[in-house]
Formats: sequence, C-alpha cells, structure tokens
Amino acid sequence: MSQSLEEGKKFYRKALKLAKRSPWFDKVNREYHNIDGYEPFSTVSQSLAYNLFGIESSLMGGGLTVDELVDDFALSAVTISAWTLAHNPFPVWWLDKGLFQAFEASDLPKAIADLRVNVPFGIIMLPRDHIINPDKDSCNWVFFQYLPQGFRFPVMRFGLDLIESMPVDCDKIKWATILQNGANYASIIELAGDQLVHGDFDLINGGVIDANEDRDLEQQFQDRIEKIVLQTLLYLQFRPDDLISPTKVSISTKGQGFGGGKAKSDRLTPLIVGQKFQPQTERTSRSAHSTHATPRTHWRRGHWRRVAMGEGRQERKWRWIQPVLVNG
Repeated sequence: MSQSLEEGKKFYRKALKLAKRSPWFDKVNREYHNIDGYEPFSTVSQSLAYNLFGIESSLMGGGLTVDELVDDFALSAVTISAWTLAHNPFPVWWLDKGLFQAFEASDLPKAIADLRVNVPFGIIMLPRDHIINPDKDSCNWVFFQYLPQGFRFPVMRFGLDLIESMPVDCDKIKWATILQNGANYASIIELAGDQLVHGDFDLINGGVIDANEDRDLEQQFQDRIEKIVLQTLLYLQFRPDDLISPTKVSISTKGQGFGGGKAKSDRLTPLIVGQKFQPQTERTSRSAHSTHATPRTHWRRGHWRRVAMGEGRQERKWRWIQPVLVNG
C-alpha cells in the first residue's frame, strides 16, 4: 500500500541515513568541494547507495526477484547505473548555470548518429531547482552512459543473485536520475539513423512517494533532462578545452574540532563544463520617434548544425549556433 507523501519523505530520509553507513556509500562517494547553487555530491552518493542497499536487501530478503527487477525499466536502469559507478572510476561534471540557460534556449538536431563521447559514462551535476518535476521535486544530477552497438553490461552480483543483460542492438545513450524524494527516472535514446529515437521514459516511486499521474507533464520534465544531457555531450565534442581535470586540494582543518592543528583533508576540485562560456547578448533601443516600448528580455533561440571542414571540405563537425539574449 502506498504511503502518504509526508510518510514517504520521512521513510526515505531514514533510509538514506542507513545507506550512508553501508559499504555501497564508500564505493560511489567522491570528496568534492561543494559549489553554491548545486547539490553536494555526498547527497548524490547517498541516493545511489540507497538504491544498491535497497536492491541488495530486497533480493536477499525475498521482497524482490531478479525477474521483477529486470522487468521494471526505471528501477533496473538506475540500479545498473549505480552499480556501474560503484565498480569503476567515473567523471563528475558541474554544468555552468549560464551554459545551462543557453542550452535551454537551443534546439536539438534531429539526428546525432556521429556523436562522439570521450568517456563511457559519468554524472552531470545540474543547477539546483532548475528542472522541476510535476510533484515539485528537483532533478539536480543525471547519470549518462554511451552504449555502442554490441555492448553488454557486466554481470551484476547481489549475494547469490546474478543479473545479466543482452547486447545493445545499436548506438544509444542511457540516462538515469534519482530525485530528492526518491523517485527514479530513466530513458534510452537511440542515436542511429536519420533521427533520434526516444525510448519509453519511465519512473518509479516504489509505492512510497506519490507521483503525478499526468503523463504529458512527466514527459515534458524528462524531455528537458534528455535535452540537457545530449547538449552537454555535443558541447564537449566541439569544446573539449572547456573542461579542466580535477585536482586534489589539501584543506586545513585546524580549529574545526578535528584534532591536531596540522590535520588535512583532501577534496577534489569540481570540473565545470562551460567555465569559459560567454553568452551572446544584443541590446535593442527604441527610436526617439517610435511609439513602441523596447522589447522585453528574451532569448533568440540557438541550434546545432553540421559544418564542412578540412581538406576538400569532406569532414563534418558539429557547431553550436548560440542563442542570443536580447536586452539581457
């Protein structure tokens, strides 16, 4: 039986505390500096650990079977994502707020079959409270994974249970996320052919947290997540210089109740996507003889297109025609 929204939130907060004490948390957590306006990465790690901790407990306790997990696309997609992060090194990118807004004001191309992804998977940290679902819950991060044709996920093991997968039939991008109140969202996008093929979006709340039943609103919410993921990957394809590798920084904890005055703790410097990005702006002025007011601030939409380059102009590369903030 589904619990009320408030009961669900209370349950989820307690479950997160348990997950933070599980070995799964140590496997997925990374010691990053916090950035104003973004979710702390430790919160992301708690959510991922909660998924793995909950799946492991449910399988071992008989509350969930492997077939039930595999048949639930959103739950299995988030679980595979969390498992992948727990067993491999992975990058974490913080998407610059200005670049995020410019992506929102740009249109995706119809097809991106030649998308090149420099890393197989990772996490994109989004500006907090910018993408809100119909239940007023925020998507603050999203996992992405490039799935080339023929790829097969490694076998996952939870206790005595083994979970296998079939080979991928064509190039795809998978994304998945867990919102603040525990709702899981996921989808797969097919990249092959002359248009993007969007897989069935899916979500799960585990019977714990109320979900909005308006599928159109849910679709719009998930469309925004998908659009941001694809544009981030396209942007890094033609602007790889706009990303700096993280470095460890020693921070003095003297006087903060951690013991000796020379104690140090290492933190990773976040990778910012779009740290060199400058939005294009344009100002319009009202003529002295005009009776019309100056147009309000708005975006002139941007788009992506392929341009010919190289010898004989045989090479094709993606270019972003940036949106323009008019009167910004």
